[in-house]
Amino acid sequence: MSAYTRQAMALLFDRTAKTYDALGVDFFGVFARELLDRAGVAPGERVLDVGCGRGAVLFPAAERVGADGSVLGIDLSSAMIERTAKDIEDRGLANVSVSLMDAQEPTLDDAGFEVLLASFVVFFLPDPVAGLRSWHRLLKPGGRAGVTTFGADDPRWAAVREVFKPFVPPELAWTLAVRSGLFATIEGFDQAVESAGFTGVTSVERVYPVKFADPGHWITWSWSHGQRLFWELVPEDRLDAVRQAVLAELEPLREPDGSVVLAQTVRYTIAHRG
Repeated sequence: MSAYTRQAMALLFDRTAKTYDALGVDFFGVFARELLDRAGVAPGERVLDVGCGRGAVLFPAAERVGADGSVLGIDLSSAMIERTAKDIEDRGLANVSVSLMDAQEPTLDDAGFEVLLASFVVFFLPDPVAGLRSWHRLLKPGGRAGVTTFGADDPRWAAVREVFKPFVPPELAWTLAVRSGLFATIEGFDQAVESAGFTGVTSVERVYPVKFADPGHWITWSWSHGQRLFWELVPEDRLDAVRQAVLAELEPLREPDGSVVLAQTVRYTIAHRG
């Protein structure tokens, strides 16, 4: 994560918490359901949701484990935890809890969970392999981890990403290429997971069409999650110009109904503790 500290990342997600995954785009929930299917979350299991955010994985996992199981969600953002805790209370759920905690170094006992789930978290960690090692120790023997990361970018949207590039300082260059290094290929990431002690590592990629009502809808949505980082790097006196540039790049991508569709590639990695 270089100079972009964990505290800064926590504060970034604090600022997104109010609208995170709540702007009419079926995004994190879709990937969460498939992650749960691939990890085989079953009734009665103890599940840890690392980087739980606003509960895209947490709540469906709680439904699957049932009253005899439990789900603990951890996140570095206090605002995420506060809002998600309120949701748990409002829903009257007894088998779910959340705690403010660092995803890379969770302060939890060894071998406490049958399943660990981490949805779009590992590439934010300062040391992803150290995080994977921590996650390995938290699983019971025979337990399994399910991790999602992003695959290749939609090439039709390359010009949109280029609009932000001039404002990204060298120490944040990694944010423009979360699919670089360990995450560049399936084989490379699987090897990294194995190096953390896991066995039986398998990864698959799927491509999903993500629909936005119009270009402006994408901009509003992009402020509501990690993409917000790029907007906040733009000086205030340049924000309108950047917004107009993004709209101009998205205009040719409009479908006949006026919408724009992003082809989002997602990688699902399942690994086991022997």
